[in-house]
Amino acid sequence: MAAPEIVVQAGKVLNPWMLRIAGHVPPWVVLHHVGRRSGKEYATPLVAFAAQPQEQVVAVLPLPWGPGTDWARNTMSSGTVRLTRGGDEFEVRDVRLVPAAEAVGWLAPVPARALSTVGVKECLVGTLHRA
Repeated sequence: MAAPEIVVQAGKVLNPWMLRIAGHVPPWVVLHHVGRRSGKEYATPLVAFAAQPQEQVVAVLPLPWGPGTDWARNTMSSGTVRLTRGGDEFEVRDVRLVPAAEAVGWLAPVPARALSTVGVKECLVGTLHRA
């Protein structure tokens, strides 16, 4: 499902403002990714959660508009991205697409309920490392 045009247009206006606070106000993060064709560096504000499904800590990046967004496609193409959260830098490695139902099981109750309520169907996940 592609983002509705009104959301795309709102993002163009709001993202520059969100970038000022996203890396400092959880659960907002700044995702640093590289264009898969252009090689250009991008910074995208979005919501992310940390979870520990097994021995490793993973970043869970919900995909409310599906895996077809540019940032999601760039992230899956590279397999590794950087996140800024709380003023700290993290690297997310081995990024993969998982059903949201699986990722929700790894999250704390409040974010799990939020993702289920808004109907997110897929998430990107990858191992989380301090940069």
